[in-house]
Amino acid sequence: MKAPSILLLALGTLPALHLVTGTVATPAAPAMTPTAFGAEARTYTIDSVHSAVLFRATHLDLSAAWGRFNKFEGELVFSEDASACSVKVSIDPASVDSASEARDEHLRGQDFLNVAQFPRASFASSEVEFREGGQLRITGELELHGVKKEVTFDAELLGEGDRGERFGQRIGFEGSLTIDRREFGITTYPNEAIGDSIRLVLAFEGAGK
Repeated sequence: MKAPSILLLALGTLPALHLVTGTVATPAAPAMTPTAFGAEARTYTIDSVHSAVLFRATHLDLSAAWGRFNKFEGELVFSEDASACSVKVSIDPASVDSASEARDEHLRGQDFLNVAQFPRASFASSEVEFREGGQLRITGELELHGVKKEVTFDAELLGEGDRGERFGQRIGFEGSLTIDRREFGITTYPNEAIGDSIRLVLAFEGAGK
């Protein structure tokens, strides 16, 4: 008989076991809730080694190309009071990595990110909302290619707690949003060549200060 998995985060009492065709089945782990944070706001530094800023663009209207930014930093503030929560990240566009050095050089140039003129991209939240099932809705200002625009995206809290002497207090969440590159002044190439819609994925693990 397979033993049930150990939950990383226990909220409330242990659920009862249910017998299913002779095996032991355990209900899914409960979702993170705001009350897990406590009333006092806690600040976390983004651990870039265990985090990622990814992007996805379509190519020739028939495939998807993925890439990432390797250099970024920021902080997360979380509390059971949503008004005290915030997300801030600063990204170095020159650290773009699409698994092709030649393409990365093109992406750094004037056709795309133009890192010589716009050496920084960033996101700073203005509002964080708690939703059901450990979900978040985050609104804030995204700056890319020298253009600032308000965006809203959904994210999921993945876990929070003390992870022992080595890692200390940690938190993790992941969210994604889709932007129109043309609204940020990246207009070279038609949609049929490089898709206008760019998906950004923000997956952060924060280390408590």
